[in-house]
Amino acid sequence: MSVGRPLFVREFPSTLSAMSDTLEAALTALAEHGWMKDDRDFCFRLCLEEALVNALRHGNQSDPERMIRLEIAEDGDVCHVLVHDEGNGFDPDKICMPPPDHAGGRGICLIRHYMDGVAYDHKTHCLEMTMRREPCCKGG
Repeated sequence: MSVGRPLFVREFPSTLSAMSDTLEAALTALAEHGWMKDDRDFCFRLCLEEALVNALRHGNQSDPERMIRLEIAEDGDVCHVLVHDEGNGFDPDKICMPPPDHAGGRGICLIRHYMDGVAYDHKTHCLEMTMRREPCCKGG
C-alpha cells in the first residue's frame, strides 16, 4: 500500500470464518486509531463487511484457494480501505440499486452512499473506499 500510514493488513482465504475474524480485527484496529466513533461505527462496519463479502462471493466465487487482502491506512484525516481479490473484476459505476422486491445486490450502492470515495482498479482487482475523519455533512 502506498497511501498513508498502514493501520491494518491481512491476507486470508475466501471463507466466511476467515472473513469474520478479519472483519473483527480490522474494526478493532480502526477503533484503536480513533476511526470508530458512535456515529460512524455502523457505516464503517456495514461498508467493510459488504466489501469483504463481495470479494469473497462475487470476486473469488467462495473458493477457499483464492485469497483476499485487506489493507487499511490513514493519510491525515482520510482513511483508505483497500480490498483485493483474485476475481475477474467489475465496474462499480455500472452497479445500480436493485428493485425493492429483489433480495441482495445493494452492497456497492450502500458503500457509495456511506463512503466519501469508491474506486475499482482493474489491474490490481482492488476496491478502494475512502472516508474522511469528519464527514462533509451529518448522517454519513
